[in-house]
Amino acid sequence: MKLLYLCLLATLLNAQPIAIQSLSQPQPLTGQWKFQEGDDPRWAQPDFDDSQWPTIAMPDKVNQEFGWRWYRVHLSLPSSGVNEPIGLLAGPFGAAFAYEVYADGKKIGSLGGFGATELHLPTVAVYPLPTTGSSKLVLAFRVRSIPSAYTIPAETEASASYIGTLEGVRTQEKLWHADRLQGRLYGLLISAAIVMAVLFFLTLPLSRRGSLEYFWFGLFLAGSLGFRLIPLYPESLGLERVVSSNLGMAISLSGGALVLPFLLIELFASRHTLIGWLGAVLMYTMACTAMASQLFDVPLSIETQRMLILGATVVWFIYYFPFAWQYSTIRGQLPAMHAVLLFHMSGTLIQHFAVRFLQLTESQGLWLQTIRLITLLLVTFAMAILLNRRAANLANEKQRLSREIAAAAEVQTLMLPGSAQGGTETTIEAVYQPASEVGGDFYQILDRLDGSRVALVGDVSGKGLKAAMLVSVAIGALRREKSSSPAAILAGLNEALLGQGGFVTCCCIRYTPGGELTVASGGHPAPYCEGRELEVSAGLPLGVVAEADWEETHIILQPGTQVTIVSDGVVEAENSTRELFGFDRTREISTKSAAEIAESAKAWGQTDDITVVTVRRNT
Repeated sequence: MKLLYLCLLATLLNAQPIAIQSLSQPQPLTGQWKFQEGDDPRWAQPDFDDSQWPTIAMPDKVNQEFGWRWYRVHLSLPSSGVNEPIGLLAGPFGAAFAYEVYADGKKIGSLGGFGATELHLPTVAVYPLPTTGSSKLVLAFRVRSIPSAYTIPAETEASASYIGTLEGVRTQEKLWHADRLQGRLYGLLISAAIVMAVLFFLTLPLSRRGSLEYFWFGLFLAGSLGFRLIPLYPESLGLERVVSSNLGMAISLSGGALVLPFLLIELFASRHTLIGWLGAVLMYTMACTAMASQLFDVPLSIETQRMLILGATVVWFIYYFPFAWQYSTIRGQLPAMHAVLLFHMSGTLIQHFAVRFLQLTESQGLWLQTIRLITLLLVTFAMAILLNRRAANLANEKQRLSREIAAAAEVQTLMLPGSAQGGTETTIEAVYQPASEVGGDFYQILDRLDGSRVALVGDVSGKGLKAAMLVSVAIGALRREKSSSPAAILAGLNEALLGQGGFVTCCCIRYTPGGELTVASGGHPAPYCEGRELEVSAGLPLGVVAEADWEETHIILQPGTQVTIVSDGVVEAENSTRELFGFDRTREISTKSAAEIAESAKAWGQTDDITVVTVRRNT
C-alpha cells in the first residue's frame, strides 16, 4: 500500500508545472519536463494530455539519439507581470540538432532546418514570447537530432533554458557564449600560437630553396590544428552548422592524412609504398564515414562513429612505419624526428581511447582537446628545433661539397691545355665553358714528334662529379697515348673507358705538315670546314663496345682554311622560347673564332657545357 501511495505521489509531483517566481531576472527552467519519441503536430497544443509521457529532469545530457523527439514543459507564471516584453532562451537539444518552439500551440521560432545539411551544432537562441495575461504557459519543442562524435556538446549546467524579460534573456545568451568562450580560451590561445607556426613553416621555403619538408610540415600542422580547433569552438570559425563543420573537419583531416606521406618522404628519404598509400586512404575513409553518413541523412550510431574514429587513429599510428621506419634510408641518423612524430600520434590515440572506453564527461573532453593542442604546440616547437638543426647540418654539408666541387673544377681546369696553341703551319684555338662548376666536356691538343698536331673534343654522358671523374680518366688515357692516328687514339680511349659506367662521344683530327687532315669520330657531331659539315663516319661512342673500329676520313686543308669542332652544348643551346640554336646557325658561324662561336651559343641560352676547338692552316 505504501508503494502505491508513493507512486501516486510521484505522479502528482511530475504533473506539477514549474513555478516561476519572477520575470524581472532570467529564471532557469529546471525541473521535470515531459518528452516523447516520435513526431505529431498535435503535441504542440496546450490542451494536449501529456500525463502519460515519460518525465525527464532538465537540464539533461545532450541528446545523442537519432530521430524525432518532443519536449513539453508547463510553466506557472507570476500573477504580477512586468511591463517589458518577455522572452525565452532555448538551450541546446543535441550534438547535431534542429528544433521548432511553440508557446501555447503557436510557433514562435526555430533553429536550423530538419534536413541533414541544416542541423546545428550545440548553441542557444532567444525567442520573444507572446503576452497573453494568463498565468499558465505551455512550451513545446519539436526536436530532430542525430548523433555526432565530431561535435563537442554544450555543458549540461549551461544548457538550461531560461525565461524572463527579453532584454534579460538576451544578456543571459551573451553570458552563455562568454562562459563557453572562457572555457575554451586556453585552447584558442594555443591555437593562435600554432597558427603563427603554420605561417612560419609554409613561408620558410620561399627563402630556403630545396626545403620542401618545411612546407609539408606546415600543411600537416594546419590540418592537425583544424581537426582540433573546429570541435573546440566552431562559432569562432563560422561553422555553426553540422554540414559546414563536417566539411571543415574532412578538409583538415585530409591535410594530415594525405600530406603526412610527403612529409615523411622529405624527412626520411622514404620511398613511396603501396602499403603507406593504402593506409592513408583507409584512415581518411574511416574517419570521414561518420561525416558522410550524416550528410546523406543515414547517420551511424554514436558507438559506431567512435569506433570508426578510433580505428582511423590506429591506422594513422601504424601506417607511419612503412614510410619512416622500415624503408627509411637514414632512419638511424634521425631518431629524434621519429620520436616527435610518434609523440604527436600517441596523444591523438590516447584521447580517442579515453573518449571511447572511459566515457568522459564533456568538460573532461574539452580538457583533452586542450591537452592535445598543447601536445601539438610542443611537437611544433620540437620539430622547428629539429628541422633547424637538420637545415644547419645540410648547409654545412652543402658548403663542404661546394668546396670539393670548386677544388675539382680547379683540377679540371689545370688538366686542360691553354686556349691558344700556335705553330709553324697551324693555329689552334680552344674555348671551354662548363654549364656548372665541373663539366663533362674536355679537349686536348697534342704535338707529335713527327711534326703532326692532334686536336680532340669529347663529351661525357651525364653531369656533375661523376662526369668529371670520367673526364679525368679520358684525359689520363690521352696523355699516355703515343699514336698520332685518330682511329688508334679513339681505340685506346675506348679501351680505357670500358666498364667506367658511362660513354663518351669524341671527334679527333690530325694535321700533318703539307695540309693533310685526318678525321675520326665516335658518335660526335661532325666538324665544320668552310661553312659546311665534313662528311665523316659517325662511329660508335667510346666506352660502349670492346674492340670497335673507327673509320678515318682524309682531306687536304688549304692555306687560310679553318676546321671547327664543337660539342653538342653549342647546337643544343636554348633560348627563352625553347628554340634550339641548331645545326644551321652553328654552320653559319663555324668560320668565326672559337671565342665568338662559344659566346654566340652562350648568349642564345647555355644549357650544357660548351666546347669549341678551331684549327686554322696558316701557310
